[in-house]
Amino acid sequence: MKRYRKLIIAVAVIAFGFGVITAADLFREIATNLRIYNKVVEHLITEYVDEINSEELIRASIKGMLRDLDPYTVYIQEDDQMEVGMLTRGKYGGVGIRLGVRGDTLTVIAPMEDTPAYRAGIRPGDKIIKIDHESALELRTDAAAQKIRGKPGTEVILTIYRYGEIEPFDIALVREEIKIKDLPYYGINNGIGYIRVSRFSRDTAKEFRAAAAELQQQGIEGLVVDLRDNPGGLLQDAVVMVDALVEPGLGIVETRGRTKKATRKYASENEPVLDLETPLVVLVNQGSASASEIVSGAIQDLDRGVIIGERTFGKGLVQSIFQVGKNTSLKATTAKYYIPSGRLIQKEDYLENGVLTDGLDKTDSLFVTRNGRVVKGGGGITPDIEMESPVLTPLASRLFSRSLYFAFAALHQNSYDLSVPVVITDEIMEDFRAFLEQKKVEVSFPGEKELEAFEANLEKLDSFDGKVDLSELKAYYERRSKTAFVDEHDQIRRLLRLEFASIVGGFGQRIQSALKDDPAYLRAVEILHSPLAYKETLQPEGQTAHKN
Repeated sequence: MKRYRKLIIAVAVIAFGFGVITAADLFREIATNLRIYNKVVEHLITEYVDEINSEELIRASIKGMLRDLDPYTVYIQEDDQMEVGMLTRGKYGGVGIRLGVRGDTLTVIAPMEDTPAYRAGIRPGDKIIKIDHESALELRTDAAAQKIRGKPGTEVILTIYRYGEIEPFDIALVREEIKIKDLPYYGINNGIGYIRVSRFSRDTAKEFRAAAAELQQQGIEGLVVDLRDNPGGLLQDAVVMVDALVEPGLGIVETRGRTKKATRKYASENEPVLDLETPLVVLVNQGSASASEIVSGAIQDLDRGVIIGERTFGKGLVQSIFQVGKNTSLKATTAKYYIPSGRLIQKEDYLENGVLTDGLDKTDSLFVTRNGRVVKGGGGITPDIEMESPVLTPLASRLFSRSLYFAFAALHQNSYDLSVPVVITDEIMEDFRAFLEQKKVEVSFPGEKELEAFEANLEKLDSFDGKVDLSELKAYYERRSKTAFVDEHDQIRRLLRLEFASIVGGFGQRIQSALKDDPAYLRAVEILHSPLAYKETLQPEGQTAHKN
């Protein structure tokens, strides 16, 4: 009790309205509310018409207490503790989905690379509305993760709602042992170094420093750090990664909380591994979150490199774990991330009820980088060069969601004389078309579902006389269905190439193959090969960069 008393006293003087709440006031308020809570529990346990399990009642009340806070403050029960332990060892049975909550709905932040979820075509932004046909609308991230994880070889069915689709659809996934690789690939192409970072764990920074040093020794002209679909991880490793790219003595990130322990500034301390004259590009997208946003945000604020891609996820909350029972813990948000310009990474989409704020976390303001460039607040990191991720065409997307590229490549991996770099021949494409005809793939095109609904509603009207002619529209969709494979030939060929590249050369080869026609990566290479364009991107508006 003394330990909790000290903690409360440390934060007990809180400005509120026209007065202050002192330590004594706070203790009295807590004691009063706890007495009320105990009385409610006592009456329910002893007098409620049906017998109540006291343990389940307390658990439910704790979860209710946390529900209106943020998505990351959760009560961790015994089963979840085991899952956390498995994750710290780097492997677990699951499908490889990084989850978050957006708009009160369970949302895919990103599928982990080379996992069942990734191969099935699950995308960032997909809404998971059911797990094994049971509603997931009320589930928090930890509870959902527990349902999705399980013994390798077993199946889980996810019901997905995807933006642009009219109806939700099911995806059946077979769980595997998930082993997460922090740096799945790094290498050099045409003088430009490339490092893919998939998450931030205990060894990420060490591996990154070694990879960057190796590439630097090989004389690279520039470096691309790919943080797309990276959900984050350990704060310390994000700090050390930035430390490897900038000079000593620069602020990298600050955590601000209500306690002294939760408030801390992190700065670069060591000589950089990458030469400061070596130009740098960081790739991000909507799946880049937390530690990824610390790295990309610090690089942007310090004008060390150019950020290319989509606005990032906006997860800037720090969690701490407190043991509250023998086999239970509380994972609570204890601080927020602020990057060098003073921007708050977290989006203002949480903490609406029962919370006192000081009004200082305004995210709609403009901020200034080290060079004087104006950058946007509002949560997340807005790239210097914004590029939307390519959108899959209807048939290509449907084949991806049904894992048919993967299925065909796995079935025919020994049928063709393939080597790296993989080339998909016309023969392979024709074989794939025949394979799809056997699968009887159904695909809906934009507007087709609405047309069917419109026709159905017309037929229900008493005044309908059959004179509305929809034949031309129907014929249009029939033609699109028949020509879809030819119309979407390039996208289908590319996705098939990536699956065969994985089989022939491993996941690193898949990444290399994907980069060949990756618009964001090609734009990064273009910038890195143009010193003037690179410098101009990092100059404040109205200033002109000059060649040295």
